[in-house]
Amino acid sequence: MRLFKLNRNKSEAPMVAAFSIFSIVVSLVTFPTIIWYSFLVFPIMAIIYMVFRKFRLGFFKQECFLILDDEGLRYSFTVIQRPRILKWEQVDKVNYQLYEINFKLKETGEIISMQTAYLENEAEISDLKAYIETQCQMM
Repeated sequence: MRLFKLNRNKSEAPMVAAFSIFSIVVSLVTFPTIIWYSFLVFPIMAIIYMVFRKFRLGFFKQECFLILDDEGLRYSFTVIQRPRILKWEQVDKVNYQLYEINFKLKETGEIISMQTAYLENEAEISDLKAYIETQCQMM
């Protein structure tokens, strides 16, 4: 079994985008009524974000991981993604791109794309590819 560490800041990027969009919408909605206080939405949302992140509340308690073992690979790349399992028996072929690894499934022909940019250490990409090559056939 091999565990690869993921960059937590990249994993939280979708959550930061959601907080930002929500702040913009709330600021625009409250602007005509409370004029100057609508600008406090951004600092308040930033404080809420930091508190949730520090104490791991809500989505922030979600762990981000990539685990490879004899059965397959288990992964959850972002804090809003549910953990998924991809078994080696399901994989037909593997294709390596510059920033991603594509798995083609046997039954459906669906392509599952795995971003390598989430890895904390870029030197581990070669280890990841080597481990996958031992389990799967290349395209």
